[in-house]
Amino acid sequence: MKPSMARIKHYKVIHWWLLVLAISIDSSAQTSAAASSATAPSDSSMEAGNAPIEVRSAPMEVRYYDRGIKDARHAYKFELIKKILEVTKPEFGDYTIISFGEEPSAKRQAVLIGEGKILNLLWASPGTVIAQADVITVPIDILRGLLGYRVCLINPANFPASDKLTSLDQLQIAQGLNWVDIEIYKHNGIEPKQAPTFEALFDMLAAKRYQCLPLGADEVMYTWRDQKTKFPFLAIEPDLLIYYDYPIYLHISKQYPELAKRVKMGLETLQRSGELDRLFKQHHAADVAQLHLNQRKIFCLKSPYLPAQGQCEKPLDYPQIMDAPKTPRTAKPLKSAQ
Repeated sequence: MKPSMARIKHYKVIHWWLLVLAISIDSSAQTSAAASSATAPSDSSMEAGNAPIEVRSAPMEVRYYDRGIKDARHAYKFELIKKILEVTKPEFGDYTIISFGEEPSAKRQAVLIGEGKILNLLWASPGTVIAQADVITVPIDILRGLLGYRVCLINPANFPASDKLTSLDQLQIAQGLNWVDIEIYKHNGIEPKQAPTFEALFDMLAAKRYQCLPLGADEVMYTWRDQKTKFPFLAIEPDLLIYYDYPIYLHISKQYPELAKRVKMGLETLQRSGELDRLFKQHHAADVAQLHLNQRKIFCLKSPYLPAQGQCEKPLDYPQIMDAPKTPRTAKPLKSAQ
């Protein structure tokens, strides 16, 4: 018996739907395989040594003030910070330095580093307003006390005979506006004159408005060379040394705890390797040798930032980059000199 036309049509419809279903399943399988091969590294790429793309975090931001040529006297500190960051790349990754083109007052610096948005790394002596801000301190003296050895920049036209000086009360001293050192001088009965900027100090000295600009042994020679052309009268006083305990530590905003860990690790690494010592000598040995610190008459000031006990009572521990004196001089208090 032959099938009816209706049954034949029914078979054709079923066959057509089965064909469509088979094509659909095959197309879906091919699409899935293509997607899988696009997302996974191919055997050939792995054999060529191409690892999967790695997502890296953003470079660590480091923010401190640097006014360019105006802050060239801080070249050692800037280079030290960069070496700290470089030596810790394997542990902490890349970094970016964002310089702030101003040098705010110490009080303003303390506020800014506490916030961590404009500044997150500074250098200062313990007990000062910056050290008391919301910071993490790395207690390694990066200047080995050198900043506490103060030598006068002078105008010889109005500087008294040094052999007749028996007290710093006999000298008119100047400092920059709101420098933390001012409190040290005031603590010892001396009222320094203040200039609104570092550069203005030399205009005041040219006008004979004071007699001595005491600068650290780490910076006085550079400053003299830098300002000599503009102020030909400028001279380094050869016989006097003002001294006070003044270690310099690096301080990091508490908003950046990972940066604090990095600075600590980097500084300790440079210490162990001897690179910190080499860098310190590279920047300071030649200049300090010309100052003959251990041959000068010493005036010792007591710092209000540090415990009073022991200050101005022991022989000076001259920086290790220079030869120690055959007979170490004892640092005498303000009213006496040796």
